[in-house]
Amino acid sequence: MRGSGSCRKAALLLGISAFCYGWATEAHAQIISLPGTTTGKAITNKSSKSSKVSSTAEGKNETITVVGTHLGAKETAEIQPVTMITGEQIQKSSSMTLGDVFAHIPSMGFSGNTFSNDGGSCLNIRSLGVARTLVLVDGHRMVNGNGSVDCPDVNSIIPAMVDRIEILKDGSSTTYGSDAIAGVVNIILKKNFTGTTVTANGGISEYGDNQTANVTIAHGFNFMHDRGNFTIAGSYNYQAPMAADQRKWAMEEAKVNNPPGQAQYFGSQYGPQPVFAAVNGGAPLTAQSDGVAQSVISDGHGGYRPYSWNDNYDYSKDNQIISEQQWGALSGTGHFDVNDYVQLYMTANYTHTQTQDVGTPMYVATPATTLTGNSGAVVVPSGTPGNPFGEDVAMYQRMFGLGREYGYNNINMYQFTGGVRGALPHSGGWTYDGFFSFGKTVTSSSLSNQVNWRNLENSLGFHQTGGAGSTEGYYDPNLCAGIAGCASYNPFTGSMSQAAANYIGFTDTYPSAQELRDVQLTFSNKHIAKLPYGPLGISVGVEHRSLDGYWHASDEDKAGLNSNSYRTDTSGGYNVTEVFGELSIPLLKDLPGAKALSAEVSGRFSNYNTYGQTYNWHAGLIYAPVPDISFRANISTGFRAPTIQELYKGNLISLTGTRDPCAYIGTFPSSLQSIVAGNCRAQGINPDTFKQNNGVIKYQTGGNIHLQPEISRTYTIGTVVTPRFLPGFTATVDYFHTHITETIGYPTLSTELNGCYSSANFSSSYCSILNGRDLNGQLNPVNRYQSNMGAFIEDGLDINASYHVPIDYNNALTFGADIQDVMAYKTQTQPNQPFVSYLGTDYGPMKWVANGTITYTHGPWALTYMLRYTDGFNYYPNSSYGPGLSMWYKVDQTFYHDLMVTYTGNIYTVTGGVKNLGGQDPTFYANGSYNTAPGIYDYSGRYVYLKAQVHF
Repeated sequence: MRGSGSCRKAALLLGISAFCYGWATEAHAQIISLPGTTTGKAITNKSSKSSKVSSTAEGKNETITVVGTHLGAKETAEIQPVTMITGEQIQKSSSMTLGDVFAHIPSMGFSGNTFSNDGGSCLNIRSLGVARTLVLVDGHRMVNGNGSVDCPDVNSIIPAMVDRIEILKDGSSTTYGSDAIAGVVNIILKKNFTGTTVTANGGISEYGDNQTANVTIAHGFNFMHDRGNFTIAGSYNYQAPMAADQRKWAMEEAKVNNPPGQAQYFGSQYGPQPVFAAVNGGAPLTAQSDGVAQSVISDGHGGYRPYSWNDNYDYSKDNQIISEQQWGALSGTGHFDVNDYVQLYMTANYTHTQTQDVGTPMYVATPATTLTGNSGAVVVPSGTPGNPFGEDVAMYQRMFGLGREYGYNNINMYQFTGGVRGALPHSGGWTYDGFFSFGKTVTSSSLSNQVNWRNLENSLGFHQTGGAGSTEGYYDPNLCAGIAGCASYNPFTGSMSQAAANYIGFTDTYPSAQELRDVQLTFSNKHIAKLPYGPLGISVGVEHRSLDGYWHASDEDKAGLNSNSYRTDTSGGYNVTEVFGELSIPLLKDLPGAKALSAEVSGRFSNYNTYGQTYNWHAGLIYAPVPDISFRANISTGFRAPTIQELYKGNLISLTGTRDPCAYIGTFPSSLQSIVAGNCRAQGINPDTFKQNNGVIKYQTGGNIHLQPEISRTYTIGTVVTPRFLPGFTATVDYFHTHITETIGYPTLSTELNGCYSSANFSSSYCSILNGRDLNGQLNPVNRYQSNMGAFIEDGLDINASYHVPIDYNNALTFGADIQDVMAYKTQTQPNQPFVSYLGTDYGPMKWVANGTITYTHGPWALTYMLRYTDGFNYYPNSSYGPGLSMWYKVDQTFYHDLMVTYTGNIYTVTGGVKNLGGQDPTFYANGSYNTAPGIYDYSGRYVYLKAQVHF
């Protein structure tokens, strides 16, 4: 798709990678280039001495702490590809939250707090999915976040408490168990911090909106003659809303559902003015119309005319791109040396998040509660005063009489970990570490101004004689008068009264919670035996972990009264007991052609009370022929147990904007059109005259207790370069390959429907979602329960480089780059189906993503320039992908430029800067939200920020 352009991009990005800054000494990890930072130097805490227990347990000359290993032997510390972000980088960046820190790192798929997830941020290494990335704090699992996301929320961690962040981009199920298929992010908190640090920062866009503010206070102190330390921090963050109508590019959101060359449309067909169509076999109200088949809208002069796409409602006028968010957090860490062999330690964290999202008024069309078809509708009976059509008609309208929809979330997350570690006396070097961790997230969510379906029918005087949402019935002028609280609503004669709005509308509430309990005991010995070229190390342990959760529905939801949603209560959980072990094996050392050669092997046996047993293993090798370069290789198996939501989430019936294939046969390739038409005729559909009633299809989904774990195999092969002839330079290049089978999920609904109808005689496995058609020929709700459906393959390169160039005693240049090149990203959605490549499309990652940084330091001053590059991608207009597709839209590549300046005094640091220096608008993308992809592109425009920090 890109031809020789790919070669030019590779040369450009590899050229950038020749520059960077600093290198890691403590964690044996490459420090990555971070947007808006001025240093890559690893933090060294000078305010408190090392713990006696740590020195005794680990050895004063072997304090290696790195993610991906329980043993931490120096001989094998660099086997796996680990990169690092230091606390100093974070404090000197513009970031208010850890979500901001990860937002533009190339290998981390962004799911940020400023656009979605109710204030939370999830991590997604190599775009493999948030459920396949394991997040730890000090090596301990985090509880999953708020009710709208099913992953740990890194925004719950206060940045001022972070000593460093280690990112392992490799499978690590043998070390940590489930969820580490894509890799592991380990957030290491400060342990021996003393003094008080106050941080304040804020920013604002060039348009005067999207304001952010943060205040953080951290205080640490030693006690009992430096035998212990306690550090506590509090933080408050505020994110102001950003309205969609404040950005020209967000207006009239494009709906690209037609192939190139055909007419496109914008906005929504559900607007303030009601649209009417025939129902119950009535005569068509018009021969042709856009949107809802044969529908009409008021002409403003007492009559009606056919509905046109030009009548669409631009809902960006009433929507927000960014919602208002507030969150506060308290965090503490502590440790105490009881004696030379026992250290007690703890971490505690509490976060409270409040969000308010303001959106468009709720619309009514096909009720989600109609379980028998898509023909259900809001019926305005023929006898309604002012009805000019002389028959029952269906009404499609956005309920402006109720007011805009307000979504609220109150989220409380708290987690505590307590443990004991140290050395076993007179044991020959054995150490131990045992801990218990408990975490819980409680979410209260609500949506105001929802539509009670039964009350709406009562207000219209429609006496229903069928089931919920049925279109069968008649006009009863006395119906509403006989019901307490009911007030009439007539769409033909005027606006909705407040009494009617109070009766029809309601606030939907749905609380949820998730809980984690984890207990683990590990024994290690780095010198269990002496081998010819170094000590043999071993680590063994046992872990027991349990997870539980619940998701409750409102009374209206459970009773089938919510017009656009039907859901049920759910709860469930599971537990697992695991044993694990790890060996560090030095093979060669200080020989000609073999400066070092070491191996590492590990394994984990897991016993689930739901799935049964599984075993996973890992083997790694690192070889340094000379001190300047080393080569490493890893192979590992992994697994991911289904999440609580995937297993136990209650049944949910929803509406989605998707085409019925029988109504759009002309959009299929010509070779498939006859097959699609034949399948439609087999269901009693005349493909020449059939129209889809409206642009939505109902589907039913929920948890699947029969899901099994995903299984993976990962290979990584790489090199670490630290040439002695170029002091200050270090680089890593790692090739990765991940193959996952038994993947949990389901394809897009359009992919399933199109794949089914384009198969001869409904022979595709996709057809299992169908439940036939109703009397009007409309599709009955389809079933979309997640399953272990297929397989996935990803290949690529990770490139990190750093270079520090001292000019003189007062001046220096530092350069940095972090590059990801994805070579393959393919999914098999059903067994025996062909793999489909999503690389370079909106359903997969871009091929290239990169950061490049240059910093000039002059005494206490530092000036940093950063270039951020995102490759272009392609997308198909109706979001349905397959091997035979040929019609594509293309989104161009994007460059962003950031600039910042920092002054570092004796006790204070001040940082100011501009992100998106050129004020570039986000790239247009018609299948995204607000004509772009907010998870990829900057959407604020030019953004100015200031950050000040003082330590005393």
